[in-house]
Amino acid sequence: MWVAYLLALAVTIVTLGLPTDRIYQATWIVAGLIAFTIDRQWRDHVRVVWDWLPLIAALVVYDLSRGVAHHLGMPVRAQELVSVEGWLFGGTIPTVWLQQHLLPPTGALPWWTLLTGIVYTSHFLVPWVVAAVFYAYSRDVWAGYMRRVLLLSYLGLVTYILLPSVPPWLAAEGDVISGSVGRVAGFGFGVVPMDVGTRWLEAQSNPVAALPSLHAAFAMLVAVALWPFARNLWSRALLVAYPVAMAFVLVYGGEHYVVDVLAGWAYLGLAILLARAWESRTAPTPGRDLTAGHPPRRW
Repeated sequence: MWVAYLLALAVTIVTLGLPTDRIYQATWIVAGLIAFTIDRQWRDHVRVVWDWLPLIAALVVYDLSRGVAHHLGMPVRAQELVSVEGWLFGGTIPTVWLQQHLLPPTGALPWWTLLTGIVYTSHFLVPWVVAAVFYAYSRDVWAGYMRRVLLLSYLGLVTYILLPSVPPWLAAEGDVISGSVGRVAGFGFGVVPMDVGTRWLEAQSNPVAALPSLHAAFAMLVAVALWPFARNLWSRALLVAYPVAMAFVLVYGGEHYVVDVLAGWAYLGLAILLARAWESRTAPTPGRDLTAGHPPRRW
């Protein structure tokens, strides 16, 4: 079963691409959890589906609701973010500066686009792989992690609806930023042509969801969630490097401003505080340790 699952996943990725659609991705995660615990009773497999189904539904609702700002007629913010960014950096927009200094004048992608592409694309995979690993490790740890995922997602959604904001690449198209700003984060790893990757991103992403950056927030969430399990200096260095690398790729790639990244990290902090407040109210009675043997989940 393990070999069959991994082989089927590998063939699917090669032929159809990475599973980034929410339901498609969730199907592979649940199937993987069942495949790697195939020796358990059928009731345990039903419980896997039962546990994941409400969360998947909540995240699908989030995906479908992100564009509601267009229908509400809320004013879209563009100049405001450029003004704040310019104020923070003495009149310089970091995205523009990075692309001017790092992109070749010929317009070709640099050799390290493969690396930035891996970092950027990891947003669509890593948080959910971590969720699957947590579920296999401890349902209690998984529940705390997913609680923060949902809080973070819906805090961002409320902001996207009430305060829709455009990213640097779209602000440049509207002449809010002088000069050109490309979407050069590297989706497609430099193998897929840039225009193909850009068209995919424009079709799949919400163009008025710049503030806060949930890409940055989820990268930091992964680092914070895995920190109690990091046992040596190298693993902790990797966890620190991941959200920093994501922040750089987002700003350099024209996807977010620095202020969006900082706001994403702040939203994560708020989500953690709200989750901890809920967990303290619903904590088990003293004397019952439901997480014995596991690292504490109060993070």
